[in-house]
Amino acid sequence: MSTAEPGSVVFDVYGIPEKPPLGVRARRLLRQHPLGAFGFLIVLIVIFLAAVGPLIAGDAESISADILVGPSGEHWFGTDRLGRDYLARVIAGARLSMSLALGAMAIGVGAALVLGMVSAYAKGAVDLFLQRIIDMLLAFPGLVLLLLLSQVIGRGWQSVALGMGILFAVSMVRIVRASTLATLAEQYVEAAQLIGASPYRILWRHVLPNMGPPLLIYVTAILGGAILFEGALSFLGLGVPPPDPSWGRMLTEARTNWKHPHLSIFPGVAMTIAVLGFNLVGDSVRDIFDPRLRGA
Repeated sequence: MSTAEPGSVVFDVYGIPEKPPLGVRARRLLRQHPLGAFGFLIVLIVIFLAAVGPLIAGDAESISADILVGPSGEHWFGTDRLGRDYLARVIAGARLSMSLALGAMAIGVGAALVLGMVSAYAKGAVDLFLQRIIDMLLAFPGLVLLLLLSQVIGRGWQSVALGMGILFAVSMVRIVRASTLATLAEQYVEAAQLIGASPYRILWRHVLPNMGPPLLIYVTAILGGAILFEGALSFLGLGVPPPDPSWGRMLTEARTNWKHPHLSIFPGVAMTIAVLGFNLVGDSVRDIFDPRLRGA
């Protein structure tokens, strides 16, 4: 391996450019996408607080005699109408919002991958039938679908995550189908079909690896929207029922206590910061994987 100045391209003995070390690539991404790095830091902080929040802020359901107390040294974010520490409630709301968003995205991505790849590979009547079902679901109001699921399954974590996952899957199926059709047109896929590779092997070994960049861009961009969507559902009374804390329901409860602004400021700011972090990460991921935007 030849030596070179920092920042220059290094070639191996065969004349093939070598990948720079991971630390060099990380510093390069940090320098080229500072806003994305800032958003990634916000996402890491939100995930950390959601994971270890009870160890930091204590029990979110613990009731005290300090009712509707403003921010102080004892209660940094104040207390609510039952005397519960508002910092613990906000951090517990982060855990619920992140769990719902990640669960809904897992359901949505899994369903979109299966339906999109099967539709593109099968073609013909199967493709036509599945796409018409997708068109029908796209025309179906999302709130009505969630109301229907809440009546069938019940109001709870499962119905909200399933409903959000279905809505995300419907919007992602066409992206998966288009990427699958583009990959199936490649010569190496045609060669695999000629040598007798099964459809499962073609989709698993050749099509699925090419789904990474477009799905990663879409997932990072929509996770912030999932948090907002969960907050809107809780605000309308369609989210996870009490006693589990939710940012949207905390904002709803704050409407009847407008004389205490800390009840609406802290959950609103927390939701805004979390959505901002995911949006910044999504924009940077799109710039990294889209060659048309790398020089912008």
